[in-house]
Amino acid sequence: MASRNKAFTLIELLAVIAIIGILAGIIFTGAEKAVEKAKVTKTRSAINSLNIALGNFERDMGSFDVDVGNETFATGLLDREEERIRLVRILSGRDCVVEHGKFKQFKIATAIREDPRWNGPYLDPKPKELQPKNKVVSHPGQLVDAWGNPLMIRIKHGNWDRKMQYRPDSFEIWSFGPNEINEVEKSGFGDDITNWE
Repeated sequence: MASRNKAFTLIELLAVIAIIGILAGIIFTGAEKAVEKAKVTKTRSAINSLNIALGNFERDMGSFDVDVGNETFATGLLDREEERIRLVRILSGRDCVVEHGKFKQFKIATAIREDPRWNGPYLDPKPKELQPKNKVVSHPGQLVDAWGNPLMIRIKHGNWDRKMQYRPDSFEIWSFGPNEINEVEKSGFGDDITNWE
């Protein structure tokens, strides 16, 4: 009686490889979706923290059109990084010390903390939340979303700002979201993450 060869045939090996490939594709797709969902959640959390900080700051100061210590609080669309860095400095009461384009440490912003109306810190960002992904173009010290892009901020100016269409009585905060395109100002919402949804 001839003994049967117990080795795999080529067809069996190809079938096993195909099954492993399909399972790997399913797992990779699921993991990718989970990572993207976590980034959206992290960005929503950053927007909510800033939302609360701005609300508390306005309550204490009575307005956004104020000087705090030796700083003028920027209003309107904060489209320049200096304005976004100043916003973090005023809300946190700390300066972001940068060396070679990277965050080094925080330093107390004494003039802001000594302002008798200032009742902060209103915001307590971590260094990772202040480091834009494009270090050549953007400087550390401004709040960024989970994709490393600066959060967009528009704060009411005076009694009314005609460009504020979603929350005209206070402030608007948004992230470009996963596709990293500013759809709020162009075509609508898309996948942008906002404080007015």
